[in-house]
Amino acid sequence: MTIQILDLVIYSHNGLNRTLSFQAGKLNIITGASKTGKSALVSIVDYCFCSGQCRVPEGPIRRSVAWFGLRIKLANGQAFIARRCPAPHAVSTEDCYFEVAGDIVIPDASALRQTTNTFGLQSLLSGWCGIRDHLHEPAAGETRRPLSASVRHALAFCFQPQDEIIQRQHLFHGTADNFVAQAMKDTLPYFLGGVDDEYVRKREELKRVREQLRSCERQLSELNALRGTGTGKATSLLSEARDAALTSASASTWEQTIAALRETAKVSLSGLDSSTQDGAEFARLSAERERLLETQRRLRAEIDLTKSFQREERGFALEAQEQRARLNAVSIFDQATPVHICPLCSHELPPVASPPSVDQIKAELTAISSKLEFVTNAAPQVQSAITELEAKLTPIQNALSRNRAQLEAVKASNERLQVQQDLAARQGHILGRISLYLESMPELPDTAALEIRSQELRRQFAALEEELSDDRIRERIDSILSILGQNMTEWAHRLELEHSAYPLRLDLKKLTIVADTIDGPVSMDRMGSGENWVGYHLIAHLALHDWYVKRARPVPRFLFLDQPSQIYFPPETDVDGSLESRGQEDRIAVTRMFQLVYDVVESLRGEFQVIVTEHADINEPWYQKSVVARWRDGTKLVPDDWPRV
Repeated sequence: MTIQILDLVIYSHNGLNRTLSFQAGKLNIITGASKTGKSALVSIVDYCFCSGQCRVPEGPIRRSVAWFGLRIKLANGQAFIARRCPAPHAVSTEDCYFEVAGDIVIPDASALRQTTNTFGLQSLLSGWCGIRDHLHEPAAGETRRPLSASVRHALAFCFQPQDEIIQRQHLFHGTADNFVAQAMKDTLPYFLGGVDDEYVRKREELKRVREQLRSCERQLSELNALRGTGTGKATSLLSEARDAALTSASASTWEQTIAALRETAKVSLSGLDSSTQDGAEFARLSAERERLLETQRRLRAEIDLTKSFQREERGFALEAQEQRARLNAVSIFDQATPVHICPLCSHELPPVASPPSVDQIKAELTAISSKLEFVTNAAPQVQSAITELEAKLTPIQNALSRNRAQLEAVKASNERLQVQQDLAARQGHILGRISLYLESMPELPDTAALEIRSQELRRQFAALEEELSDDRIRERIDSILSILGQNMTEWAHRLELEHSAYPLRLDLKKLTIVADTIDGPVSMDRMGSGENWVGYHLIAHLALHDWYVKRARPVPRFLFLDQPSQIYFPPETDVDGSLESRGQEDRIAVTRMFQLVYDVVESLRGEFQVIVTEHADINEPWYQKSVVARWRDGTKLVPDDWPRV
């Protein structure tokens, strides 16, 4: 699907309309004098194709026109689109109208109304062009948002206004704006076909496979972690069990390894041949040592407890003796009469502050003396108990010393017994680790199917990633640019442009044409003369559209050229459009340029349309049959009798 323009229609504020018709698949030339509205045609078409700003110049056209409309040819049928002209000094409007049918009759002004907005109309136009859901995702680390290709990006290849076709810094429409230029760099691989609709489908497939692979590998990782990093931990335990003579089993899979470990865990150490007869004495001495150690621990605990009681008893005795010495001072009052007089200052004491009586103090003294006497009498008994316990401890310690000597002698005389003891300890340690591993391990499913699925997903992912890799895309783009370069080189030679003797190529990074000379690459901005700049603009756009047509790429099938002959035929020299006033060399150059455009259009057999607005009116049959309108002697885009607002 693609688009060509059949009619451009403007509507007045009082219901009139004027139609400018074009030939589909042909070269269409509107020739005429200055200030007739020729250059506004590019802006009108751009505005109808959902431009965010109406760039039709302020003046008679903006004030006389109520609606701009286009009847366009689709792959199947026709469509009519229209957009309301914004009010004076307004930027744009959202009032859009569209109609689709097999054959469209241009509607009257009364039928125009808002049936959609620019967003809806842009979606329709993108679909009619054949633009699918292509989303350019910036490289990792870039802050730009993903960009979805639309008809607005494709139109950069369809317009060459008067002030752009002679530019040497910018090759494409609107790329003086850095944002537009970046968007073109992002979408150009798609429009060229280096990234096609199948690429978009496969990229979505790659995302799906990546998510499935991540899920599968996550499950495998969790199961392997539970298994102890795959079969590594279980295999290690089984190997240690074999080395310790606990089992002779071997296994090749994780399931077999677990089964062997379960059988090994059932082994009892008491049932193993340990040749205990040779170690009977060692066992007797070990049992005796355990009994002696237990008795030693008990006696030491009793001694510590008794000594602690003795320390507390002594502390109490010292405190009691000190208290008794203080209370003995009451004896000086034995002959005194009890009065409530302070013995120091002779003042009478109030009843609430009266000190304890002499009798009370004597009673306390008697009680303390009694307790002190009891403690003093018990001290020898406590010391006797400590001595008795220490006496019992001494033979136990001597017995332990003899036992230790006997054990060392047995160990030294029986090396085999030492080995058996070490082996038994090692076997017990290994059996304990096996039991702990088996108890902490949940019931795990067989991962064979999951591993097969993971391998298949890895294979699919690798194949898709290779097919969608930047290197693969770059190879396709380089191949396309090589073909485009051949056409541009041939046509540059035909137009006798500077550097046409060298291979030409499109530089997608800088969006310009480069000539690869023997002295190095020369970009268009380093080339001289307006003739070269216009010529290189022409051959670049013609080569691109030739490729778009032959490869059925989703780009509108028209190219608007605004006054490409301006360098040879300035507006101020225009009288009747004739080139007779120009020199022979300029006439040949202008004719050669238009002849190239005509031949390229004809070679594409109705699949490509070029619309040219011009001052020149070349007296050649092929040129004359391409002229669709002559605006001279008062004829112009907007009639003078249309009302203005």
